[in-house]
Amino acid sequence: MEVDSVLSELKQTYIDDFVKYKAKVNPVLLRQTLFSVAHQVGSKFVFSQVEGGYTTAQVKNALEMLRDAGIIIPVWHTAANGIPLGAEINPKFVKYNLIDHGFLLNLLGIGDSTNSIVKELLVDNAADLVDKGSLTEMVAGLELLKYMSPNERHDLYYWQNLTRGTVSEVDYVLSRGIDIVPMEVKSGLRGSMASLYVFMEKEHIKYAIRCSLENFGEFVSPKGKKILVNPLYAISNLFSCGERLL
Repeated sequence: MEVDSVLSELKQTYIDDFVKYKAKVNPVLLRQTLFSVAHQVGSKFVFSQVEGGYTTAQVKNALEMLRDAGIIIPVWHTAANGIPLGAEINPKFVKYNLIDHGFLLNLLGIGDSTNSIVKELLVDNAADLVDKGSLTEMVAGLELLKYMSPNERHDLYYWQNLTRGTVSEVDYVLSRGIDIVPMEVKSGLRGSMASLYVFMEKEHIKYAIRCSLENFGEFVSPKGKKILVNPLYAISNLFSCGERLL
């Protein structure tokens, strides 16, 4: 309960502070945009879903301010044809993560059991959570950022097949040296890997990572590509010096 109280105070402090920037942006717009980001986590951000009838330009300005403040983190669509991944982003396709999973749950009004919900996600016991896949995806993204260099601000990337009539999407696309490393996040022990396989063949990827509730392991795709299985609770292992994958 103490954690939830702190998160509620943090949320209210942010909202109260928005009025300080009214010369640059409408504080109501900032608040509505923040709540819209929370409700759209895990999905392509849709500007028209921000309540209040604001223009795309107005919402973009609010998003930039929230990003500059470190409250939200963009996950850009990248064509991922090569390195650097940021060279081929499509700004029309972007997701947003919140700075903290507890803050997200509080914004969504699920603040009375923040710690227990995240623990249940990690042991596959959050069956009543409506969209645990999106929350799990965000938790994984925050873990990735935690182990990146602290000396600079990092963006995250994902891939989506933009060909009309297709729905392929890979949760995160990372890089190690000149290699592109896709990562699929699953909130349970199972889940389709079809999108990952499509991406691996399209971009001639050497190996990929599956983060889930499974134990450490590996298997091969139908085309013989290596898929490394890493538990969600051990994303730090991907950055360890022994067998560093990222």
